[in-house]
Amino acid sequence: MTRGRKPLPKELKQLHGTLQPCRDRPSSTIGEVIKVEDIGSKCQISGLKSATKRAREIYWSLVRKVAVQGMLDEAFLSQLYFYAVEYDHFMKCTESIKKEGLYLVIEGKKGTIVVQNPAVKQRENALTQLLKIGSNFGFSPVDRQRLKLQKEDPKAKGIKAIFGVIMNEDQEPEEQ
Repeated sequence: MTRGRKPLPKELKQLHGTLQPCRDRPSSTIGEVIKVEDIGSKCQISGLKSATKRAREIYWSLVRKVAVQGMLDEAFLSQLYFYAVEYDHFMKCTESIKKEGLYLVIEGKKGTIVVQNPAVKQRENALTQLLKIGSNFGFSPVDRQRLKLQKEDPKAKGIKAIFGVIMNEDQEPEEQ
């Protein structure tokens, strides 16, 4: 049983400006960190083309976000893909519930039966997976509040320039 919040990765503490040498931790990435400029060429994974369009859009958005945080490693790409697929599944279930309702009315031989929409249970399972995977990458609102990124300037450098790349989500990398 864990107590308290998960500790923040070193990279997020550096972005916040709260990294102290006495509390320094090892980097969250083992291999080479993928830079924002290299996303299109290094972040292609198998199964991405078979995912829905919305899941692919979610995937590329997540990859950009994690790359800006300086935590993107090739080993994490499959987890981000799973997160994107689960998020897409969650949205499909929500659409089904909105269309069909929380309960379904089934006409049978013995009369009318009211049952819970199966999409409700599937949505709960998808949400559980989203929260588990998302907590590993700091996708919670608490972590988002800690990042104090400002809007980009026209002459932005460093982190502001990287933030500008994220905001330009219209240009998705070409999938191979």
